[in-house]
Amino acid sequence: MAESNLPQSAIPPVAESSPQASLFLREGPSKGATVPCRRVVTLIGSREGCKVVLNHRRVAPVHLVLVNDGATIKAVDTLTSSGTKLNGLNLQLENLADGDVLSIGEWEFQVRMQTPTIGGTADLHPLDLDPTPSIVALEHLETGRLLQPNRDVCLIGRRNGCDIVLPDPRVSRAHALIVTYYGHPAIVDLLTANQTFVNDEPIRFRNLKDNDILTIGETKFRVRLVGSKVGEKPSTNGKAKKTDTPLRLTSEPVSSDLINIEKVEGSQRWQVAENHEKLEKASRRG
Repeated sequence: MAESNLPQSAIPPVAESSPQASLFLREGPSKGATVPCRRVVTLIGSREGCKVVLNHRRVAPVHLVLVNDGATIKAVDTLTSSGTKLNGLNLQLENLADGDVLSIGEWEFQVRMQTPTIGGTADLHPLDLDPTPSIVALEHLETGRLLQPNRDVCLIGRRNGCDIVLPDPRVSRAHALIVTYYGHPAIVDLLTANQTFVNDEPIRFRNLKDNDILTIGETKFRVRLVGSKVGEKPSTNGKAKKTDTPLRLTSEPVSSDLINIEKVEGSQRWQVAENHEKLEKASRRG
């Protein structure tokens, strides 16, 4: 295990009022080491530039990401083939608590949480944020389709299972994450070869503004923030402007006790109406 401060250093530190965490290595090479996680995003993987570099063939380039949103610290596995375990169970996206154990290959980390500092400059955070937090949606420039992530952390990449899947050879399997910090959206590049661009500039970490253009591989998105008239089209002939409802990236399963009207509309619904009409005619004849 090694620590690196290369591109990770471009990720801003969290405020004193945010939860603080460190990882105590209790099993594996470099056993006994403690790694402080003082930035909005902490990258763990085999690629140089991660905060924690784990040199092993079963560790993905960026294997695990810790996201500090200002209130909680989330652990995100980047859909790796070997996986990450949290307290012995497979991890996808979970909030961390003091004493939790994260396992990646032969390494085992114990999470140590610290109480945030209150008072003084505790509420001053280092990002240049707008006064009002916003929820992000992405407008696909080619089709105009609006995508709104339904998870706190949105994974973009080529790998099936990502929140946004881009089948493009220039896109890494796990390419970028959209995260929030104090409710404000930001994007972090996962140390990719072809990089992530905001307004045609390569970024490692960038808080997102309304109308920013996000480029990943050959795909371009316009950033739309809720409260900034998402999906609004120019009005014509004095008619009201049309607003499209953002589409969630993953559909929620329909509860078994709910009726799908679209499926029954052509059968049960109208069949009941026809039977009722027949009964009424029969009663008149009688």
